[in-house]
Amino acid sequence: MFAVAAAVLAGWLLPQTAERDLRIALDVVLGAALVVVVLDRVPRAGSRRRPRAASALACVTVVAALLLGGWIGANSPRETWFGPIVSHGPRDRPLVALTFDDGPNAHETLTVAHILDSFGVKGTFFTVGKALVARPDISRRLLADGQLLGDHSYHHDEWRWLDPRYPELARTQSVFRRELGVCPAFYRPPHGQHTPFMSWQLARRHMTMIGWDTSAADWATTDGRTVARRILERVRPGSIVVLHDGLDGDVTADRSVLTTALPIILRGLRARHLTAVRLDRLLDKPGYGTSHC
Repeated sequence: MFAVAAAVLAGWLLPQTAERDLRIALDVVLGAALVVVVLDRVPRAGSRRRPRAASALACVTVVAALLLGGWIGANSPRETWFGPIVSHGPRDRPLVALTFDDGPNAHETLTVAHILDSFGVKGTFFTVGKALVARPDISRRLLADGQLLGDHSYHHDEWRWLDPRYPELARTQSVFRRELGVCPAFYRPPHGQHTPFMSWQLARRHMTMIGWDTSAADWATTDGRTVARRILERVRPGSIVVLHDGLDGDVTADRSVLTTALPIILRGLRARHLTAVRLDRLLDKPGYGTSHC
């Protein structure tokens, strides 16, 4: 019975995700569950009782399926199992959104904005609360320049997203209101990690959780050309592209890899007849609002 439940659960989860590694893991769980189903019907010699090994494997398989499903739901920037999360815009328009996480950064953020302006486009900057407090002047200049700002938590750490109360959201919104006089409508969870409790907190404020469908892991390389190539290989109409003008809210981090990659990305988008726009235009939703604070 346990094995059948695990097989059904894994089989249901499998078509719900497009993540390659997660599909492989689900295939393994599903295969193990089916093996248990077969073994469960083969009694030991001289006994009608099922083998103990099969019973143990059945329990392990059920637990593995549940844990894997929970991990996927919490960590994928595209799966909506734990609440709504937007990972792309309409696919029938030649628009994409370039989004920048973890800033503001003292060295690169304004350079990124200057590069965007030189191509006649605007981006969306998901801002870390502690970095905004440290350098509000940078975010004020972004706002004045017409860039869109979004909420990206206050601390950008590895564990506060697990707090059911999720005070990170309210704290960062308060900083935005105090320092910039705006209340962002868009929120991106650090690392894409989210829970049903976080989704509920966002719903209370009428905010939209934003994921992405195009990433280049630009935090893990110093080669700007590699970052640009990865983005241009994966981007398509409606894509939400995630890049990083900061790292975990560290205002001094070296993000020169982005300023190398960005002009190549923008030229590549132009060659593909794709236009980079702010997230509010891509999604046809307001970027700020009084109900969000």
